[in-house]
Amino acid sequence: MSDDTISLDGQYVPARSLMDCGSIGYDLKKAASAAERGAEAGALDAQYLYALFLYVGEAGVAVDRKTAAELFSLAASGGCRPASIASAEIERNGEDVMVGLLGLRLRGEQRDIDACSKLFDMYDHGTSAVRKDHAEAIRWYTVCAENDDVGAQNTIGFMYLMGKGIRKNREKAVYWLQKAAENGSAEAMYHMGQMYDQGLCDTEPDLAKSVEWFTRAADAGDTDALFSMGCICSTPKTKYTDGRKAISYFERAAEQGHAEAQYQIGMIYAYGDGVPRDPATAVKWLEKSCENGFQQAMVDYSNMCLDGQLVPADMEKAAHWLTVAAERCNGYAQYTLACMYGNGMYFKQDDQEAFKWFKEAAEMGEINSQYCLARFYYEGRAVGRDPKKAAVWFDQAADQGHPAAKAFLGMMRVTGSGIEQDVDQGLKDLNEAAESDFPDADFYLGKLYYDGEFVEKNVSRAKKHLTRAARKGDPDAAAFLEAIKRERRRWRGTRYSVRRRWATPMPASASLITIIRARRSSRTCPRPSNGIGGRPQEDVRGLIGSCPSSAPRDT
Repeated sequence: MSDDTISLDGQYVPARSLMDCGSIGYDLKKAASAAERGAEAGALDAQYLYALFLYVGEAGVAVDRKTAAELFSLAASGGCRPASIASAEIERNGEDVMVGLLGLRLRGEQRDIDACSKLFDMYDHGTSAVRKDHAEAIRWYTVCAENDDVGAQNTIGFMYLMGKGIRKNREKAVYWLQKAAENGSAEAMYHMGQMYDQGLCDTEPDLAKSVEWFTRAADAGDTDALFSMGCICSTPKTKYTDGRKAISYFERAAEQGHAEAQYQIGMIYAYGDGVPRDPATAVKWLEKSCENGFQQAMVDYSNMCLDGQLVPADMEKAAHWLTVAAERCNGYAQYTLACMYGNGMYFKQDDQEAFKWFKEAAEMGEINSQYCLARFYYEGRAVGRDPKKAAVWFDQAADQGHPAAKAFLGMMRVTGSGIEQDVDQGLKDLNEAAESDFPDADFYLGKLYYDGEFVEKNVSRAKKHLTRAARKGDPDAAAFLEAIKRERRRWRGTRYSVRRRWATPMPASASLITIIRARRSSRTCPRPSNGIGGRPQEDVRGLIGSCPSSAPRDT
């Protein structure tokens, strides 16, 4: 067999050159004869092609499906990928299915555009008869692209750019995307902008080139490009920063149904960022964004409805969109919804629902929910009391930097409350929480060093921590310091208990955990929001009623 009979990509030229239905030399019978000769000579692609003729019975070739299957298998064993796919499909499907499927494949090998397009869809998505195979899909769609199908050119270019089921290939990505762009594809222009903006496919990021392509795509009406230009123009301190242009781009994208652009323009009108504040317009766009499924809009719009400052307060809307987002696994929405159930805010107070949503959010890594779930386990709320599980979730939240969780876990370790006692690790946790500007941790350390029950008594160090807590606004620490001064004046050296404004005096012998819980007994779940339209910070001291709060206290 001469070298010129096999192309660089493994195709058997004598048969393939006669199988292009769009060429002048198209002759299917001669192609079948050439494939038969090549198959006898051991050419893998010829074996595959002749097997197609045998199975379907085209071009004067008598049907012989047993021999066809053997040829597919033989070519597959030699590394012919199309033959391998066909052979596997014969094993999975009945003969009635395979006659139609291999007939379509034979038309595709003749570069029939309609057949190639159908085969692309089948292999790109998978069907009951064929398994998803992006490499095979792109093989068929390339035929369409080579025949100036703009959609195919854009799709193939994007698949090479992102490595969708195939190896990334920047050269091929740029070739096909530029072809599509030249043929007027706004989406291809956008993908070129993406490549330079995000540095895709080993491309050196280039803001100027990304703006050039995004602008072309935006002018051609591409919605994603309009949004991208809005983002670029709203980015501070670049040569392209222009608030008015950003608003214009966002509005154009929003009007075309871009959910995130609708959110951005809604937030702009809510805050009056570069435009007069307009709550009604803000509500219109935020609700459209929510309806189009953008979860950040659901969360922020709900916060605004809870707060009632930027838009009219509306608990019903807040509860609705938080529930929608929570059911779509949005961790923050689940946390906020849990707080609402825990506090009886809009919903009837329901510990079981609060626990359910805290748990779902905690398992997704939502830090505040991990902390609150730990408190539920620690106090036995809506579930049997389980200090060990509480410690696990405190540890999870502490690892993410939640100071109250670290302080609570530290106290549990110091006192051995429900878990193995480890004073050194507990003190380390408390000191780390204190260094995070969490005043409760300084209060606990002050109490520990003053009492001297679990650590060596050190009044000087106790006063240092209590003073730090008091300076950060901790009323209990200030009361404790004042009580120490009074006690030193009246009963120098005598143990005492600090009276709370809201709690009964505790005996000096009371356990740390008991007294901490007494301190917190008048508090409940964190409020879902403490800011205007933004992500609320968990108020670690604001857990009221029977809902768990921050770390345990003892005075």
